[in-house]
Amino acid sequence: MNILLDGKPLGPAAHSATVGQALDAARRSLAGTDLLVLGIRCDEREVSPEMLEAVLERPAGDFARLEFVTGHPVDVVLEALRQTRMALADSFTGVREAAEALSRGRVSEAMSALVRCLAIWGQTHEAVTQGGALCRIDFEDLVIEGRPLLDWLHDLARQLRGLKSAIESRDHVLLGDILQYELDETLRGWECMLDGIIRHLEQARRDAGAPGATVAP
Repeated sequence: MNILLDGKPLGPAAHSATVGQALDAARRSLAGTDLLVLGIRCDEREVSPEMLEAVLERPAGDFARLEFVTGHPVDVVLEALRQTRMALADSFTGVREAAEALSRGRVSEAMSALVRCLAIWGQTHEAVTQGGALCRIDFEDLVIEGRPLLDWLHDLARQLRGLKSAIESRDHVLLGDILQYELDETLRGWECMLDGIIRHLEQARRDAGAPGATVAP
């Protein structure tokens, strides 16, 4: 059995009983670097997210070759933010569908569209907060369009709470007003926030001269 880290033998993992224990050894070997384990290959096959939990519990000896693939946090976060940006753009359509359905009295249809949008917006908040922490971004120091990132996040959280409250209280008049008169501008602001974070990470990476430099302002 060969246990590898980026194609090189991972000595500390040689006696691991399970794939999960080998992963722990790989992570320990990366201490003091800015690398993360981003993928696992078992006998040259990529382990999918759906299979990960089951594979981690399997004996390491089940595989002739077990390889852990590393990468830089900035690359991971940038990809997540770009995907989030695309999903956020798609939510404009969901807002219009919800507003139209609500104006026609099709409440169930409106709620269904809005719930999908809320999931996207919640993921946006999560992607920014978790990704920012991973890249060591100072949420108070990073300024986007004249506003600290922390203010953007507070605004996003406040808007989400307001929408959820209107949904839970069945205040369809308030909800209709939010959908028709507020959300488009709010979503454009969130797009601006994401674009600013992405530019910051891309520029910091270029300035550092390394693909995965950490990027505290």
